[in-house]
Amino acid sequence: MNKNFFVTGFFILSVFFAHSQELQARITVLSDKIGSQVDKKVFQTLQSSLNNFINNRKWTSDNFQTGEKINCSFLINLDKDLGDNSYDATLTVQAARPIYNTSYDSPLINFQDPNFTFRYLEFTQLDFNENRIQGSDPLAANLTATLVQYIYIIL
Repeated sequence: MNKNFFVTGFFILSVFFAHSQELQARITVLSDKIGSQVDKKVFQTLQSSLNNFINNRKWTSDNFQTGEKINCSFLINLDKDLGDNSYDATLTVQAARPIYNTSYDSPLINFQDPNFTFRYLEFTQLDFNENRIQGSDPLAANLTATLVQYIYIIL
């Protein structure tokens, strides 16, 4: 009985470690330009949700060690509240890939997208389907679709 338990436990752990993620992403949402009529807690929730969405998803079938992960950052600087939980923002994407057997990183992308418009309702589940943009609201789907576009460019 203990042998079967050990084998089952080893299998579960090996599956867990075999699915290590490819990215070490840091998402920052800046809301300094947004007026005081919007609750700033929404943007903290957005930042946390995006960090979980990107860092906890397996983007490829490849396996990576911790030192092989791509370091990237997404800075969403909110420029304007459009009403109805919609926002105009500037998205800055930076990424660097570790160079094998060194402590150096090689820059991959450094890009600023000044026309990032999206809709986010607090505590809304963020999801992405590779085969089609989800939902009937294009602004809500634009949030994850745009970020995923840059993630695939990085990978």
